[in-house]
Amino acid sequence: MSITDQNRPLRVFDKVLKGGLGAGNLGVIMSRHGTGKVAILTSIAIDHAMNGVNTLHAVLNKSVDEVRAYDDEVLHAMMEAHGIKDQAQVMTKVERHKQIYTWRSDNFTTERLAKTLTFLAEHAQFRPGLIELQGWPNFESIDPAEIAALKKLAQDHECEIWMSAHTHRSDGDVEGVRIPDYVQRFEKDISVLVALEPKGDHVHVRFLKTHDFTPAEGVNLEFSPQKMLLRWR
Repeated sequence: MSITDQNRPLRVFDKVLKGGLGAGNLGVIMSRHGTGKVAILTSIAIDHAMNGVNTLHAVLNKSVDEVRAYDDEVLHAMMEAHGIKDQAQVMTKVERHKQIYTWRSDNFTTERLAKTLTFLAEHAQFRPGLIELQGWPNFESIDPAEIAALKKLAQDHECEIWMSAHTHRSDGDVEGVRIPDYVQRFEKDISVLVALEPKGDHVHVRFLKTHDFTPAEGVNLEFSPQKMLLRWR
């Protein structure tokens, strides 16, 4: 069985979203600290790379070596969980289709990200279809113009961008359609919004916004951070 034929649970995102996040769109996964946001974002990016889609892991305040070590850890967990036997082939393909760039938080802007994308396209013939943005933005303090600029960047470079938002216990439960005001104010620029709720040894995945249509009933998903598995509950 080829790696493109593997029935990987993360494909469920495409099913729920009727084709995925899609080029030109912003997706946000939100939850409190330590509930698996980075693991899910990285799993989504690696899943795309396994399918031959160029991905860019853009990270603030970490070294390339730190990011690569974590990405490798996630990849190995996914391959073990999904029973992929030809792991060397998969690792080679992911390495070919994934780039890592890091910045300090004090010198990162949407404009700098755009320059990086232009550089990669012109000098490495690398055009990402997906960007995983880790460590930025802080939705509580970011200027709305920056999010609008990020949306335009996604449209101009024909890529989808996934990022995370931190929530707090004081925000209340994300059950239903409860979205904190500091995230809600960007709703017009966010196409997909996913909330995570820790439930014992797994994380409940709740879709609060799915493009311009109402999330289908009966979508009950959970994510296991230990196994990197997303599955129907």
